[in-house]
Amino acid sequence: MLGTTGLVSHMAAAVGFLLLGLWLLARPRPGWFRAGIAAASLATGLWAAAVVWVARHGGPPQLLSLLETLRSAAWVAVLVLHLRRFWGLDERPSSSFLVAVLLGFVVALQVAFDFLFDVGVPDAPAAGLPPGGLLFVATRIVVAISGLVLVHNLYVNARDTLGPEVRFLAVGLGALFAYDLNLYTLQFLLGAQSQPLWNLRGAVNTLAIPLLALSLRAPVGRGFFVSRQVAFNTISFSAIGIYLIAMSMLAYGLRLAGGDWGLLLQALFLGATAIFLALLILSPRMRAILKVWISRNFYRYRYDYRTEWLRFMDKIDAAQTRGADPQPIRERLVEAMATVMDSPGGALFEPDEEGGWHRSAQWRWPGLELAELPATDPLPAWMRANGSKVVNLPLLAEEAAGRRRAPIHAGLAVPSWYGARSDIWLAIPLAHREALVGIVLIQHSLAPRDLNWEDYELLRTLGRQGASYLAEAAIQAALDEARSFEEFNRRFAFVMHDIKNLVSQVALVARNAERHADNPEFRADMLATLNNSVTKMTDLLALLGQETRARPAAGEPPAREVVDLSEIAVAAVAAKRRVHAALRLSGAGARLPVAGQGPRLEAMLGHLLQNAIDASAPDALIEVTLGRDGAGHATISVRDRGHGMSAAFIRDELFRPFRSTKDGGYGIGAYEAREIVRAHGGTLAVESRPGDGSRFTITLPLAEEAVPGPAASA
Repeated sequence: MLGTTGLVSHMAAAVGFLLLGLWLLARPRPGWFRAGIAAASLATGLWAAAVVWVARHGGPPQLLSLLETLRSAAWVAVLVLHLRRFWGLDERPSSSFLVAVLLGFVVALQVAFDFLFDVGVPDAPAAGLPPGGLLFVATRIVVAISGLVLVHNLYVNARDTLGPEVRFLAVGLGALFAYDLNLYTLQFLLGAQSQPLWNLRGAVNTLAIPLLALSLRAPVGRGFFVSRQVAFNTISFSAIGIYLIAMSMLAYGLRLAGGDWGLLLQALFLGATAIFLALLILSPRMRAILKVWISRNFYRYRYDYRTEWLRFMDKIDAAQTRGADPQPIRERLVEAMATVMDSPGGALFEPDEEGGWHRSAQWRWPGLELAELPATDPLPAWMRANGSKVVNLPLLAEEAAGRRRAPIHAGLAVPSWYGARSDIWLAIPLAHREALVGIVLIQHSLAPRDLNWEDYELLRTLGRQGASYLAEAAIQAALDEARSFEEFNRRFAFVMHDIKNLVSQVALVARNAERHADNPEFRADMLATLNNSVTKMTDLLALLGQETRARPAAGEPPAREVVDLSEIAVAAVAAKRRVHAALRLSGAGARLPVAGQGPRLEAMLGHLLQNAIDASAPDALIEVTLGRDGAGHATISVRDRGHGMSAAFIRDELFRPFRSTKDGGYGIGAYEAREIVRAHGGTLAVESRPGDGSRFTITLPLAEEAVPGPAASA
């Protein structure tokens, strides 16, 4: 039975809540939310008054438990009704029906148990709860957890718009549900009620009355929105709580049924269920499935566009690192777009100079073997012609097979590379100023999802934003290159000034030599002057990093004269043998006439030979091979066995000016060699692997007078 303290505390709660409810109802136009709080306050006051009446005068104990059930259900209903439109329940009758059924089932179950077991009243048995009583107490815990979750939603979403009033409301209702949770959790674990907690329950409820009154000074029914992140956390924690309650009940049943082994079975079962729960929580697939379910059932729109946009920009702008190297912007772009769709991997393809599309970045997706899209691929052309629309490749395959009546990819054929790549899901265009600058392919989402106009428009918008980032990166790279050329030109201007002084000095010595050549002192001074000039010139050449040759602008066509590529190769190899004896030339006996400039071609081959020498050991073999292909072209290859290069270095660094791995080098040799080859209408291909050396292969069109000849070695 309740003691004196319990009677006083519950009497205070009864008077306070009844006055609060009547005061709210008496106000003009209280509004539906205030009316709901008034009804819940009256239910709480009636429950507290019934507790006092039964304790003093006797009566059916089931009445107290029934009134408590209605009191808790009233507060939960007020919160749910208040949040329904922000969860999108007004537009989803099926979801509203589901929520109503779940809450109604829990309340109806408690009402049924109110008449079956005397476990919800202050004078319930001190120990030995029956199995039905355990289930009843578990439902009380579920209601308390649900109330706390809803209060959490209210506070997190309204604290920035409603000020301190929402804190009063959250603390007041939170105190009611938190006390109930503590009370019934102890009863569930110990199998008995705590009489001191029952006595103080009315006092704790009374403390919530002034907080509820203060909170109603502001229009709580307006001004906040339940974010998707809050909904995700809410549902996650609610599911975890229900899961733990269910598993605890099963574990308790195992202990009762297991005899002497019951405690061991209980411990093993709880440990296994905890591990399983941790795996579910950490599973990206389960998180993705839950996010899709929440967006589909609780919100009018699938995305919080402000959040998605800011997250996308933060990912692109973030200075993320992998190890000690910064994550490239292209990889960050792919990751940002794949994350929006909960995709585990993606790749970026950009146009190359031959008209095809090469893979320039990849995020995860270790099994992707697709390295390039052919120049004849129908996908880029269709995207350009259709306003840069996103392509759903599985749907495209279904349309091609005639399994869809309303095609959304009219006029697009299934790409040849898609048939063997069933894990490719979406092709997202990156359009910048009406130009298609890239295509992002992403894997299937971790959670099955049907795409609608929202998904396609969001991806299309993010694609345009991502294209602007790529354009900005390209402009920045061009500016960096221009600055590098400017710095090089500045250095060259200083060098030319010093060379001019040296030339003047040497010219003066030459003029004086005609008159004083027989003077021993003049000859000694002349030798000292020449040695000093040579030393200074050597220092200047070291400053430049390489021999400087005059060359026309990139792409300028060479003079139309026929030269023998074989003779040029012999001369270049002979010059380089003075510094590297292990040079071997093959195929020099056949005449290989090409149209172009001999000095520029010799400079091109000299650059490649010097790079091979720099990358090789002093006695390492370097092979130069001349030949013809079957398409009327002359070929020359330079093969070394040096340290080699990675694919990333070849793609991003090798042919960029001023990018060199050599100490003091300016990285112009390979760039100038490629420009000379292109100016002669040829191509320069590179094959290399780290630790296995490199092969540079030049292909030049043969002149019309070309005549096949026997191969020889030099």
